[in-house]
Amino acid sequence: MKATYWAKATPVQRELVLFVLLPTLLVFVYTAFLWSPMYVSETKFAVRSGTEQSYGVDIATQLLKTSNSSTQDAQVVEAYIRSPDIFEALDKELKIIDHYSSSEWDWLSRLTSSPTLWDKQTFWNWVSKPIVNPDNGIVTYTVRAYDPAMAQAISQAVLKRSEALVNEMNERARKDTLALSEKEVEIAKDRVAKAQQALEEFRNQHRDLDPQATATGLQTIVFELEGERAKLRAEIEEAQSYMKASAPQLKNMQSRLAALEKQLASEKARLVNQEGKDALNSWVSGYETLMIESEFAKKQLTTAMTAMETARASLLSKTRYIVPIEQPTLPDESRYPNPWIFTICTFLGLLLLYGLIRLIVASVREHAGF
Repeated sequence: MKATYWAKATPVQRELVLFVLLPTLLVFVYTAFLWSPMYVSETKFAVRSGTEQSYGVDIATQLLKTSNSSTQDAQVVEAYIRSPDIFEALDKELKIIDHYSSSEWDWLSRLTSSPTLWDKQTFWNWVSKPIVNPDNGIVTYTVRAYDPAMAQAISQAVLKRSEALVNEMNERARKDTLALSEKEVEIAKDRVAKAQQALEEFRNQHRDLDPQATATGLQTIVFELEGERAKLRAEIEEAQSYMKASAPQLKNMQSRLAALEKQLASEKARLVNQEGKDALNSWVSGYETLMIESEFAKKQLTTAMTAMETARASLLSKTRYIVPIEQPTLPDESRYPNPWIFTICTFLGLLLLYGLIRLIVASVREHAGF
């Protein structure tokens, strides 16, 4: 009777049986009876920084808040979890290659006994799934294993190594930032020392502690002498109106005026001398240049030290840390594979593929004319 039914079946029916129903049945039998059951452990965590802390807000509200930096940090952790580096680290700790490639499990789902790097990467991304929520930065991590305790152990190890990665990011940022700021402080200190040494050499050379103060004092003396000269000239003019030129008092006043003018010329020569290099005005010019350099170096040192302290405080406030929201679970039942979901997906996929192939074949025949 079966042969009669098969003989009476149309080509389409035969093709549906061979290429859709039979493979679907094989998938159901394999997933339901031959596929080694796998257990899924899940954990949830978030990467947060000190700047996101707030007081008087419940933990749920705090965890739902996020920033671009937190999401980026979570994506870095996600990339690390997907990398072959963590797979190798977990193998050294838990021997996961031996676990996944054991001959106890079915040949289709297990890892090959001598896996290449590509085999490890492909298999790891198949059993390990980190997913970052872009809205709140929470990482949901699931991992499948053939043993419930192994699944939980892998999940715990991944959480631990993710926290170690975040701590390493903190330490590297702290070291790099502080090293740069400390280098700037050392440069500023060296500049201050050179400026102070140049000032000391200048003062020793000219035997003058502060040429600016000396110039100010000389300028005051010049003003006083000019005032006395002007007063004495007025007295001489007044005396000449009623005294003879040979009068002793008048000659005395003129002698005093000559002495004042000589002293005034001498003081002015000390203050400003266009021909000589030892004039006080040239000293003041060089001294002002050295003082400007010294003040600028001190300001640079102050700025560098302030920046270093600010960087240290900023690093402490921006320290990243892992916030576990859900600890790695210990699965108590197998959740993978699901035979019904696999079977339905296989049936729908093969049916769609078969329909596309039939449509292509019909189009080719129509254009070919047969």
